[in-house]
Amino acid sequence: MPLAQRLKEVFAVHGDGQGLVKTSQLAELLRLVCSPALQPADQALLVRCAEERADDSGQISYTDFIDFLCAGRAPLVPPPPLPPAAAIASGKQVELLEKKLQTANQELGALRNLMKRQPFEFTIGQYNILAGYLGNNMEPWFLYGIDMPEERRQKIIKLHGERLPCGKPANAGWPNYVKGVLSEDEIAQVERVHKADFAWDARKDRLLRIIREMDCDLLSLVECDHFEDHFGPVLTDMGYEVTWKKRPRPNSTDGCCIAWRRGIFRLLSSHHVEYVDKYCQVTKKTYKDRIALMVLLQVEMTGQSLCFVSTHLQRNPEDPKQDMLRARQVGQVLRELGAFASLHSCEDAPVVLSGDLNCTSFGRLRGIANTVSILSPGHFLHPFTFDSADVPTGVTSVTTARCMRIDAIMYQAQRLQLVEVVELPELDPMEPIPNGQHPSDHVPIVAQFRMQSQLSSSQHMAKEWYLCLTTGCGSTPLNRRQLQNAFKLYDTDGDGRLSFVNLRKTLTSLFGLLPDSLDKIFENVKFPVPFDGFVSMYLDAVKGGGMPGLKELEDAFHAFDTDGNGTLNEEELLRAFETCAPATVPQESLVALFKAIDASGDGSIDLNEMMSYLARAWADKIAISQ
Repeated sequence: MPLAQRLKEVFAVHGDGQGLVKTSQLAELLRLVCSPALQPADQALLVRCAEERADDSGQISYTDFIDFLCAGRAPLVPPPPLPPAAAIASGKQVELLEKKLQTANQELGALRNLMKRQPFEFTIGQYNILAGYLGNNMEPWFLYGIDMPEERRQKIIKLHGERLPCGKPANAGWPNYVKGVLSEDEIAQVERVHKADFAWDARKDRLLRIIREMDCDLLSLVECDHFEDHFGPVLTDMGYEVTWKKRPRPNSTDGCCIAWRRGIFRLLSSHHVEYVDKYCQVTKKTYKDRIALMVLLQVEMTGQSLCFVSTHLQRNPEDPKQDMLRARQVGQVLRELGAFASLHSCEDAPVVLSGDLNCTSFGRLRGIANTVSILSPGHFLHPFTFDSADVPTGVTSVTTARCMRIDAIMYQAQRLQLVEVVELPELDPMEPIPNGQHPSDHVPIVAQFRMQSQLSSSQHMAKEWYLCLTTGCGSTPLNRRQLQNAFKLYDTDGDGRLSFVNLRKTLTSLFGLLPDSLDKIFENVKFPVPFDGFVSMYLDAVKGGGMPGLKELEDAFHAFDTDGNGTLNEEELLRAFETCAPATVPQESLVALFKAIDASGDGSIDLNEMMSYLARAWADKIAISQ
């Protein structure tokens, strides 16, 4: 047999299945199959030739090796014929290995099937890392290391903001805006603290240590800069796939980053939203500053999908007036989330929104955004709009100017179960961060979730349907798709109709005990009920008793009531839409909306009129979706 053919057999039998052999194994293989005709010196020469031709992992293919030999770089010594006994032994060895491989593959397949049947659990982390270019202790809102009563800080803020007649800063640059307020020693102390706790070179490795300690499967980093030269490469080395998008403000370098563990999740699609904070009709100029980044991921093991959003809302959480703009941003991301889910047919995929929301009342923010979304015509409202719970945490940010919880992980409670929340470190208001232990002015939050089964989600929706009909105290408004899932649970016969017998059976399984008045509650219902009748019963209950989750909608009403008199006039409604609607609504449409809500016609809208109209508007959206 020619040497080339003999070597081909060696590579085929002893390679990795793709025709590759490690050069470290080649000497032993040549000794086994080519001795004694191929002398040790010739074998050594062949190995050296292979090492010259090997790839970075120390492997070489049969084709590359033969090409190398044919180029005259090694002697072609005729090999001896393979002894019959050796050939038989080699064949039996291959057969045995093939059987072992088949058994291993079967066991692996069984293990995968077992894992698919288990509820999938994963961890999510949220961290505002304090952008490198924003980590500056010389800013008026930091100034750590010296005594800084509020009166003194306000003097500095005033000097910092002073402008010359031409519009340029009157005290530009450090330390000009603190001169006359801080002493030279205090200025030097501020600079020393900056170098130790704020400077990027002092913080960048500490931030990576924190991220490693978080040990998350899914990670949101906001106010994230140095992506290309720091976070991106390091996260990749840590086993993550990553995506990042810069915020639209031209002079800012930070943005939002999402990272997911390689081998656990697979990216299906991504999208970003540049928040439009203001549009000038005169100049036609659009003002943008903040951003949201969203990804659609698939769980490698189970095939389930998950939609994850990372965002950073308008700054200054201590100013509640900014909540209107933040609500506008939330409304925009919810609108884009609905479009994103419709585009990829993933309306049933659970949603998690994570970020620095920069507000002290997440419920109030949701209420404002949801109220405007219901009143705005046209776009699909994602179920997450009304089914968003937030992970309970303590204070997430302590500086000399604030001590509050402003970072959040919000999740779709019908689809995800909160399993665990990692306890946050205790933050002392007298010891602001960043410092030697905490490299950002925020601490990270980490939570563990379990994906709910479709059955569990349908049971939740079926309970909501019943509670809305009987008590008016449901917690989550249901859309038509969710009502379909609830109906399927009640329709145990699968004939497209709800019988009273099946209603009793399902309610017993959901609640354990049935109320004695069940017969009376449904005495006017003509059974069996088709799906459209099932929906109508729910819509009538919503119109009559109000929408579930009214508290947050009531908070929105009070936010719109800027003069605090308990009612809204036309100007207040127009101003609310101007500041927080996710898209521009023509003024004539808003005037017509005001008249429609003002059922009494007295020129003002009270709380009951608003709640009643919101319930009817929600019910009409469901009816129209039919």
